[in-house]
Amino acid sequence: MHTFPTECTSTHEDSDTGECRVILVGTWPALRGEGAVPDGAAQITRCAERDELGSIVYATGAGWILAGQDLDDGDVQRTIAKARAVREGIRLAILGQSRDWRRCERWMRRGCRVYLEDTINLRRGVAAIRASQTLEVNVMDRIFFEVLRERATGPAPHLTRRERDVLELLRRGMRNREIAGALFVTENTVEYHMRHLLSKFSARNRLEVVERATALGLA
Repeated sequence: MHTFPTECTSTHEDSDTGECRVILVGTWPALRGEGAVPDGAAQITRCAERDELGSIVYATGAGWILAGQDLDDGDVQRTIAKARAVREGIRLAILGQSRDWRRCERWMRRGCRVYLEDTINLRRGVAAIRASQTLEVNVMDRIFFEVLRERATGPAPHLTRRERDVLELLRRGMRNREIAGALFVTENTVEYHMRHLLSKFSARNRLEVVERATALGLA
């Protein structure tokens, strides 16, 4: 068992002193060397032998299990069950492979509180757990969110600079004549760009262009 201090404070019930205590089961590349861990108010305890997990949970009073990149779903299930047999309210964070949105979605539905890409660095990983603990929210790494968004809305189309200009003015509610005046072009030019926007967003009208661009983070 190796304990590493790192920056992470919270007012949640993790401990009476407000510390954020995490038990890492499995591997996390960011914690390969002790020298990479900054000083701070929280602890990350590495559980090298899973048979020792129960005693480590009891001894540390940890509020989190962090499932490392080498744990499969069965390992994660057994690990969190063993930890909760000692401390019922212990929370789960998982490190997963990039863009494996199916596993991310599956575990978030099962009650995982934080799901992060396994290549995340120490400071961002700790900040994500800290945010979840302090704010009582679930945290999903952005890369998984982007894949889920693409799944729901399709990939974001590539827009030219002028198409982005037209889209921005369209978002403000301007008509073609007003857009033409703002961009110092003809209405025919605006209509040309509008046809391309309608096609790229597979939209039937101007409103759908704005709605789909907004959903994709382009407006």
